[in-house]
Amino acid sequence: MAGSPVSTLTSRVLTRTGIKSMMESLRIRDFRLLLGGHFLSAVGDWLLMIAIVSHVWSLTHSPMAVGLTLIAETVPALVLGPVAGVFADRWDHRHVMIATDLLCAGTMAALFLVTSADWLPLLYAVLIAENSLAQFFRPARQALLPALVGRGPELTSANSASAFVSGVIRLVAAPAGGVLYVLVGFGPLVAMDLSTYLASAALLALIRYRQPAAVPAPRERGALRRFAREAGQGWAHVAGTPGFRALFAAAGLFFLGNAMLTALLVPFTSEALHADARTLGLLLGALGAGYVAGAPLSRYVTERFGIRPLLAGAFGSLGVVFLLAFHARSLVPALVFFALIGPPGVCALVSMDTFIQRRTADALLGRVSAAYFTMQAAATLIGALAGAGLSGAVGIVPTLDLAAILVLASAGLALLIRESRPAPAGAGLTS
Repeated sequence: MAGSPVSTLTSRVLTRTGIKSMMESLRIRDFRLLLGGHFLSAVGDWLLMIAIVSHVWSLTHSPMAVGLTLIAETVPALVLGPVAGVFADRWDHRHVMIATDLLCAGTMAALFLVTSADWLPLLYAVLIAENSLAQFFRPARQALLPALVGRGPELTSANSASAFVSGVIRLVAAPAGGVLYVLVGFGPLVAMDLSTYLASAALLALIRYRQPAAVPAPRERGALRRFAREAGQGWAHVAGTPGFRALFAAAGLFFLGNAMLTALLVPFTSEALHADARTLGLLLGALGAGYVAGAPLSRYVTERFGIRPLLAGAFGSLGVVFLLAFHARSLVPALVFFALIGPPGVCALVSMDTFIQRRTADALLGRVSAAYFTMQAAATLIGALAGAGLSGAVGIVPTLDLAAILVLASAGLALLIRESRPAPAGAGLTS
């Protein structure tokens, strides 16, 4: 009934949980272009992600082979992450992103050749090359975002809007990827991913913002010494800024457990649910629905709560839901639990991104972001190896249980994060 207490309460909840305020950043033209590029590129990536793991599983039926795809996607971050962070702070962020999109489009074309298990080394090489390029793109994007929207509430709005777009992509592209792989095969999905890289580069080229010229660095003997000093500044910021070390520790344990779960997602779908790529797509679509629902909430909770209680609650909730999800033996409860993963997951990710961006100066943000991504990649690599190895030794379900317990433990580590109030836009930043 219009005007009833229930409808009034619902309206207030929707407003206060950030749906309206999440849209604030969309008033900024350059952010809309950045978000549009992210949308196009991520659609192709998600379509192909389902296709790649399903293709490798269909060619090998090996959990280890599937786990190697995740490893191929994470090793570049360990090798190139610190290097990429330095150059992301040296070079124009927009140019880095455009060049990366164009190079990725050319790299992905090689996947058309992967038609049998004999070609899997080429597939792994392409994934390594693509993700090597991504190490330059991701810190450049993280550093460009505050420059476009500022460090006030619009920054949380922009991170929430990006999470909302990612959720929509998971909701639509993940099921579509599974269905299209079954219907049309691997090659057409490679073509789609390639075209989205080109479209993303075109949108990024339209951004009007121009990065100010960097202040010349003091002269030093040898480029290697200067490079080592610049790379060390990012890690020094992590070590010396209140809350960063505990944040990285808690996030690292969470990413480790999450990677163990991700590495076994295809085998779980096949052996526990007795289903194919279409069901995997539905599960990831349910996860996307949870992300869509949680994105407006993330705007609200990130501005209202401190990082410590927010992450402890989010990681704790995720550990419980993971345990329930991977003990489901039919599709309907599995879909429900996968949807419940989304809200706490997106709240955790948005809060961590915003925390790092607000407490890092522009000149260092590329390197600090790269340090965060390097930590994430290290945890993901260890988790993927552990998931693939332990599943063969003790079984898929016990390994999934262990991964969920690690996520629960990350909630305890989050309680060690040193609280501090978010600084006003442009204030409270360290160099």
